[in-house]
Amino acid sequence: MSTSYSPIDEPSFTDTAFDAEEMLNGRRSDRRDSASRPADTPAAASYGEPSYAGNDRQTASAGNPQQTTYAPQGNQPGYGSTTESTASPEQTAVSRRRPRAGVAKTLQLIRDSRTVMFLGLVFTILAGYMLIVSISYFANIGSDQSAMLNGDFDPTMIRNAGGPAGAWIAHTLLYNWLGIGSFLLIYYLAACGLSMLRVYRPAFWPLTMRCLLTAVALSIVCGLVTYEFASPVYWGGRHGHLLNDRLITLTGIWGALGISIIMGGLVIILYLTELKRIYGVASQGIRAYNERQAQRRAERERIREAEEAERLAREAAAEAERKAAERKAAEAAEAQRRRETAEAEAQRQAAMQPAAAVTMQPAMPENAVESHAENHTPDRPGNTSGDIIDETQGELAEIEVTDFEDNAPASDHHLQTVSAREDSLLRPLFAGDDSDIADSYSRDHSDDIESDDESPADSIEAESIQEAEEEEEDFNTPLFADSDNSADDVADQRENSASQTALQSLQAPLAATTARPTTAEEVLASEPYNPRAELSLFRFPSVDLLRPAKDNGPSVDIQEMEFNKRRLTETLRTFGVEISKIEATIGPTVTLYEIIPAEGVRTRSIRSLGDDLQLQLAAEGVRIIAPIPAKGTIGIEVPNKDPQVVSMRSVLDSEVYRNSKMELPMALGKTISNDIFMADLAKMPHLLVAGATGMGKSVGLNAIITSLLYKKHPSELKFVLIDPKRVELSLYRELERHYLASLPGEDAIITDMSKVVTVLNSLCIEMDNRLSLLEQAGARNIKEYNDKFIARKLNPEKHRFLPYIVLIIDEFADLIIRQGKEIENPVSRLAAVARAAGIHLIIATQRPTVNVITGGIKLNIPGRIAFRVIQGNDSRTILDQLGANQLIGRGDMLFSINGKLERVQCAFIDTPEVSAICENIGSQVGYQSPYELPEYTPEGEGGNISGATLGDRDPLFDECARLVVSTDTASTSSLQRRYSIGYNRAGKIMDQMEAAGIVGPSQGGKPRQVLVDPVTLEHILENR
Repeated sequence: MSTSYSPIDEPSFTDTAFDAEEMLNGRRSDRRDSASRPADTPAAASYGEPSYAGNDRQTASAGNPQQTTYAPQGNQPGYGSTTESTASPEQTAVSRRRPRAGVAKTLQLIRDSRTVMFLGLVFTILAGYMLIVSISYFANIGSDQSAMLNGDFDPTMIRNAGGPAGAWIAHTLLYNWLGIGSFLLIYYLAACGLSMLRVYRPAFWPLTMRCLLTAVALSIVCGLVTYEFASPVYWGGRHGHLLNDRLITLTGIWGALGISIIMGGLVIILYLTELKRIYGVASQGIRAYNERQAQRRAERERIREAEEAERLAREAAAEAERKAAERKAAEAAEAQRRRETAEAEAQRQAAMQPAAAVTMQPAMPENAVESHAENHTPDRPGNTSGDIIDETQGELAEIEVTDFEDNAPASDHHLQTVSAREDSLLRPLFAGDDSDIADSYSRDHSDDIESDDESPADSIEAESIQEAEEEEEDFNTPLFADSDNSADDVADQRENSASQTALQSLQAPLAATTARPTTAEEVLASEPYNPRAELSLFRFPSVDLLRPAKDNGPSVDIQEMEFNKRRLTETLRTFGVEISKIEATIGPTVTLYEIIPAEGVRTRSIRSLGDDLQLQLAAEGVRIIAPIPAKGTIGIEVPNKDPQVVSMRSVLDSEVYRNSKMELPMALGKTISNDIFMADLAKMPHLLVAGATGMGKSVGLNAIITSLLYKKHPSELKFVLIDPKRVELSLYRELERHYLASLPGEDAIITDMSKVVTVLNSLCIEMDNRLSLLEQAGARNIKEYNDKFIARKLNPEKHRFLPYIVLIIDEFADLIIRQGKEIENPVSRLAAVARAAGIHLIIATQRPTVNVITGGIKLNIPGRIAFRVIQGNDSRTILDQLGANQLIGRGDMLFSINGKLERVQCAFIDTPEVSAICENIGSQVGYQSPYELPEYTPEGEGGNISGATLGDRDPLFDECARLVVSTDTASTSSLQRRYSIGYNRAGKIMDQMEAAGIVGPSQGGKPRQVLVDPVTLEHILENR
């Protein structure tokens, strides 16, 4: 019995034991192999070679030959159980190895790098898909959310870019889960996918903790912030909303606020290192910027001091030159005075010698008289006394020309010589006695003696006047005068001749002209009509009411300009764009760099580098004009570091504005080249002003109104001001009796929105009346009509002088939200037809969307002013092109007229300046009342559209309105099916929505047009 064999011995039992490493990794453990075989047994085959029962048996027989000797043979009695028990462990081991090998291969397949990269690609694509459908969910939140909440997966009702599946995923993430915090989950999925693709390898566990914790914190904080908001989506998801709702219920608002602060602080702690790094970079950047600014200021101060020193040196040199010139002129004048004194003295001495000789002669014999006559007559035959008089008159004319036209010192001697000759000619040839000659000599001698006390210039002037008077007296005296004629006769003759001459001079023009009008009516009819006569004492405001411009010098120094040129050239060369030339034009707020690209460079390659240039120059916004029209260059507009303010006074005090001949001049500001920019509203003929809040829209309107006030008389211009915000245009209430127009008995500035439609329709009536007058007068526009009226070619009983009317609407979006089509229809009609009638529109809005600025309005308003907007779509809505989103704000604007774009820095006018101008005009004499607009009576006054009133709405009105706006489908039949109501009730609700401006009018069998978005709808429902 001791030699009997039992198959369940220790080796066979050890061989069938469980090995976890073999099951997971596909290989046997070294401990088991060493324990299951003797020292002289060869090692087992590694994993990968097939292991069969035969091999095990061979190994067993080699290790224990006695067991092989006593192995059972055949089916001998007594050994059946032994044989059966011997084969069972081997079969069990084989049956166990086969499943373990499958698991190992599966794990090996999962660990394969190709499988990991495939999963990474799937994760990345899935993250991108989730991002697209989430963004599309926000864009089409009305239809997608409505469909998901109603369980309607109809593809026609869902507008999501990812279809019904995408709408469900986005609704689950954004509405049911974490709200905008779900975007972090999308980022986490994308980061995992990129990590598997070995593109982006972050640390797994820190990334997981940060993303999940930040997403939850963002959900809680957003849920608390937007807890009371009436929004179609939960910004923190239902998770954040319900959690804050439970916290507020249990702990109050302070408990919920404390949880939000804790979560926010935890997120800050998680990102504390990154925040410190950002703070350090920002601080370093600020310090570097301050250092650069300090260096620029020091450089500018140095340049200014150098320029000031140079200016002082130039002024000193100019002053020295001026003094030297004055000294030389004084010396020359003194020398000239001495020469004239000497010449006058010599002439006086020469004149005294002939006079003394005359006085020594007691009488003149007859032969002497004859010889005297011969000496004073020309040597030609037939010389009579008439010839002598003609000669004398010619010499007198020569004397007068010399006396009045030639004031040179050299002519004095000639004048005295001619005067002496004239005295000898005009002296009577036959004097009564010698006493006349003696008296004449004594008089001349006394005059010469008195002139010694006077200056040479005064003496010469006095002598000239006296000689001229004597010449006139001698000329009017008969050549052969009797000594018995008294001085009274001579005076009478002079008076008679003077009166006759005056009478002839007055009768001559009267005989040549026609008879003049005698009555007042004829006088008025013959003169042009003066529209300013009624307020003839009106005085335009002075520019002194405006603040003077501050000249701070150029806004860009030479170093900054050269630095920008160098950086532009280097950046363009980095991207493979070579330029041949670059020039800079410095403007008030931006600098235009004009470049000429090298041959073969496409403008498209430069146009796409705006963001890269903005990054390299560290500028707020870089705008590329490729190419500049009619110049052949490409423009790059870079904002200045120190922008200048363009004052309104510098614009209005310019020669361009003062000499402007425009009908309605608008002085808007300065261009990049520092030129005054002006536009004529009469030729435009309407203007659209749009821009984001705080970008200068209201200042632009004030600049336009001010430039018109400084140029147009109250009889030539009227304003219709509509101010929904009640505070922007209230300053102009002082102009009520001068420049404003209104309905009879109404306020001149319209702030009541219920009266806006009436005013607009009244303007339409005024337009029709004016067009009728133009038709009767045969004029094409208001300028031709007024010219005919001023020339009195029109009957004043049927016609009148027509002033320009400018309609200004400050916030057009508010009117559209409240009134809808009732506002849009008259505005569209005025924009289309009112130009010829002299009515011009200026529409301003801070919400430039297609729902506010419709195609019908834009079509007839070619003039556009765009201040800075946030989105490129808003710029396309205003200007039909990009550009307004690249402005820098603070009055920086783009002016577009018929597609031509101009960048302008708007002139700044402050509220005190506007108040001073209005007070100056309001204090003057004005009209009795504002310009009255015609009264407007609505058609069917007292009735409503299909009996639908705003005060008596259906109980389902709010719900139906939200459904229509969310689905963007306004159909009466859809309301019937959805709410199981009759056709009459559904039609009444639809008419009520039309009256409220939510939907448009009926279009036959087509659905009505939805006019508002969900936010506007909630505003309408709250303000009913």
